Amino acid sequence: MPKHTPYTWRQPDFPGDESDLSWKDPTLLVICQNADVAEAMKPLLRSLKQPFAAGLVVSVFVHETMRDSFCDQVRSSMEPMHHQAANHANYVKAVEMVNCLKAEVVCLLTPDDIRFRYKMSNASPVIVCEFDHSFFGGSRPSSVVTMHTFRNATELPRLLATERVPFVSAAIWGRQMATVYEAALQLDISVVYINCQGISLTPIKSYLEAGKPHVVMAQYHHFEVILHGGKHRAIVYPAVVLWEPPIRASAGSEEKSDAELYSGEAKPS
Repeated sequence: MPKHTPYTWRQPDFPGDESDLSWKDPTLLVICQNADVAEAMKPLLRSLKQPFAAGLVVSVFVHETMRDSFCDQVRSSMEPMHHQAANHANYVKAVEMVNCLKAEVVCLLTPDDIRFRYKMSNASPVIVCEFDHSFFGGSRPSSVVTMHTFRNATELPRLLATERVPFVSAAIWGRQMATVYEAALQLDISVVYINCQGISLTPIKSYLEAGKPHVVMAQYHHFEVILHGGKHRAIVYPAVVLWEPPIRASAGSEEKSDAELYSGEAKPS
């Protein structure tokens, strides 16, 4: 008979999956010119609220023309951290280091009685500007997100090397496809999403693992495995379907009428 775990009132350790002890599938967010910030920052906001979990955004590279608007939008959308995360030793130490460095941060602010000075709110998420993770946690998550500003895509490899975080994927957002694709090729990361995030790689997973270049359209996205810089990588981005094959009756079945084919849909003119 299997042994049963005895009942206890003791709360399990937080977070419980050791995501506070080592990196677990960390991701990178890159904001290029004219990016859709409102959509791009959704995964970041989830990461800021609960910074100890797998697959979180832990660093942001933002184009200099987008920096101010990005910071303003993120700050206005922030929520206080999960209470257990805000009491975690990693977060407490990280905030102490931020204060010691006098680093610029994006956070929730609380005014004094006369609204003359502002200070970081209790349990506020923290984005630290122009400092890398080695200052706060190094090989383990610290609960803060780091942010770096860039002017040209050619600066991205240097910023990536500075962070020394084992990123498993990156999401790049921007309006001009040529610009964001150039940025994707600058990143030494095996999976890069363009104007999307976290799409299942099932259509090309086997090709990526086998190191075989491949291109396929699936799930209204373009998937490709390419060889670049001596390494195979996957690039995924949304694709608008402008044509779909006509509906045809199967062999041996009676031909359907227009009314049956377009039941519940607007009949084409």
